[in-house]
Amino acid sequence: MLRKFISKNLAKPDGFVGKIVLRVLNRHNRLMYDEVIRLLDVGQGDVVLEAGCGNGVVLNTLAKRAGDASFVGIDISQSAVEAAIRQNKTFVKNGRMKVDLGDVAKLSFADELFTKVYTINTVYFWDDLNATMQEIYRVLRPNGVFINTLYTNETLKKYSYTQYGYKFFSTQELEQAGNNAGFAVKVIPIMDGAANCFIYMKQDCGLNLQ
Repeated sequence: MLRKFISKNLAKPDGFVGKIVLRVLNRHNRLMYDEVIRLLDVGQGDVVLEAGCGNGVVLNTLAKRAGDASFVGIDISQSAVEAAIRQNKTFVKNGRMKVDLGDVAKLSFADELFTKVYTINTVYFWDDLNATMQEIYRVLRPNGVFINTLYTNETLKKYSYTQYGYKFFSTQELEQAGNNAGFAVKVIPIMDGAANCFIYMKQDCGLNLQ
């Protein structure tokens, strides 16, 4: 069924179709990307992880704007990883960025490595919300921030393919999972309420949340 096929490729873009899906997502999610970039406010000395980096468009924008920061991108799709490396070949070559296969639920990084972590439209596919949130907390430095950006359930339900393979989390569930992991949580509606940025703070990080 077409809707199942679309859902599968949104969860894990693969091959030629996956490349097309990633390009479509970049166009569809542009406003979301802009909000995440603004809220992250990446600057000098930041070490940033994108979980579910797709073809690396957001990483590329961040790396161009923040000349002193370093970046890591992970994705469960080999096709996405290869596309992200091509997209960011200059930054990969000069050592400012690394892109590799990886699962946000089982991060292969040392404790307290990153100052900032973000993910865009991946939480729908997490197997265990609480365990994954705890894993992200583990790799963040004190005063670090995790930005989890996703469409609201009301927006998702407008698309028929989301009935296959998508998990629908309430605002309360997403806040509670963050609290359980040790985060302070703030929710910022974006795109006229069609999506939310959940800001998870590992202590008071002084991030501008206006």
